[in-house]
Formats: sequence, C-alpha cells, structure tokens
Amino acid sequence: MISGTGTTATKSATVTVSVNVLPACTAGTTTSGTTSFGTLNFGTLYYLNKTIRLIGQPNAGAILVQCASGVNYQVVLSTGNSGNVAQRYMTGATSGQHVNYNLYTDANDSIVWNNTTGVTRPGTGQPEWIPVYGQLPAQSTPIVDTYTDTVQVTVSW
Repeated sequence: MISGTGTTATKSATVTVSVNVLPACTAGTTTSGTTSFGTLNFGTLYYLNKTIRLIGQPNAGAILVQCASGVNYQVVLSTGNSGNVAQRYMTGATSGQHVNYNLYTDANDSIVWNNTTGVTRPGTGQPEWIPVYGQLPAQSTPIVDTYTDTVQVTVSW
C-alpha cells in the first residue's frame, strides 16, 4: 500500500450581490386591469332629513396604499360630478336630481378631502388602509332613484 500526502489548493473570490429598491407605491385592488377602491355606499334610505355618516372600509371606500419605506405619498380626491370639492353631489340615474354629500379626511368631518392637498403620509413598506369619511347632510329628500357619483383617487409619490 502506498500512502502519500496530497496537497489541496483553494482559491477564494467574491461575488457582489445587490438590489436597487426604487421609490414605488401601489394603490387599490386591480381586477382585469381596472383599479378600484370599492364603493362607499350610504345604503338604502327613505328620507334624507338627518345627517348620515359613513366610514369607508377595506374594499368599500377606504383607500389601500403600499409605498416603500421612507417614500412619502399623497392621496387626493377629485370633485366628482359637482366640479367643486366643497359641494359634492350624487346624480340620479333617471331623474338627474342631486343628493348632496361630501368626503372628509377625519372622523369629525372637519377637513374636506380635496384635490390639492389631500392626505400625505410616509410609506412604511406595509399595506395601509386609509379611511374615507363620508357625510350626507340633512336635506330635502329627492324623488326615488339611484344616486351615484364617481370620484377619481390620485396617489402621488
């Protein structure tokens, strides 16, 4: 039996591993290419003689935003049918009559959610649901109809 000592050669080198994280955000739920935040639905009402308040919930009027940590973002809401954030209204499908409402950034309905300053927050890297506070003020009850409005949500970062 012949035994010998063998020598082992080794060589070390490095491999650089990197990732470039961009300032990015996603918003809403996308189905078949359409992004939505759901419907802020005041329900079925018989009379509008008292103020009705509503808080948007996930997939039902709340706004879902996910931004990379450290990325500040802003959410603004358009005027809808009225052309005026201070006086939003829903329009009847067949009557053309209006039901007044507005959208707020706070539960006290003291800050109208507008199309210029809106809501600004820092991204955390996690999904964040931002509630939209809706209010139907007491008003004359219009004729029976289905009243709707479409408000554009814009998320900027």
